[in-house]
Amino acid sequence: MKTRLRSIIERVVTYSLIAIAIGALIYFLGSVNSKQKQEITAKTTELADIKQKLASAEIEFGKRRKQIEDITAQLRERKQEVKDKFEKLLESSGNYTVFIEQVQRKAKALDIHIQDSQYQPPAPAAGAGSAYLEFKFALRVRGSYNKVKQFLWEMENSLGRLVKISQIDIIPPLSDEAGNMSLKLTLATFFKR
Repeated sequence: MKTRLRSIIERVVTYSLIAIAIGALIYFLGSVNSKQKQEITAKTTELADIKQKLASAEIEFGKRRKQIEDITAQLRERKQEVKDKFEKLLESSGNYTVFIEQVQRKAKALDIHIQDSQYQPPAPAAGAGSAYLEFKFALRVRGSYNKVKQFLWEMENSLGRLVKISQIDIIPPLSDEAGNMSLKLTLATFFKR
């Protein structure tokens, strides 16, 4: 009887342990499965957000690309406009003596004495297109400080053409007994070929 009772108890314990193990396994799988479902749901939501952000970014990128194209077109138009205005200010290279006369008239009007001058005919300008020629007019001038200052300003701003002072040197002394100063300067302007 003991053996039979022992056998029944062993079976009950074994089946109970198996049942507990199966229950624990089902509980474990259920909890793992629910955690994985939550993680999958979270990742699906995150992926949907990323896709939405990507779609928004593509729309924004398209807008930015359109803005860049518009700005590029405006720059091309402005560049052409500036080139056209620049060329309207230019005369033919054969008229470079007119520029010399303009400088001499301005100097006379401001009581600036041109002591000497030299020039070379217009030549191709460094860094400019082949359609443009640069003319350099070097001169030594003498006059009072205020008149020299006005003369320099008018050379760059009031001749109706692009003129730059490409070089300027003050000849000592800075001022003589009469309050005059001497400068050696080079004016540069451009002409069409």
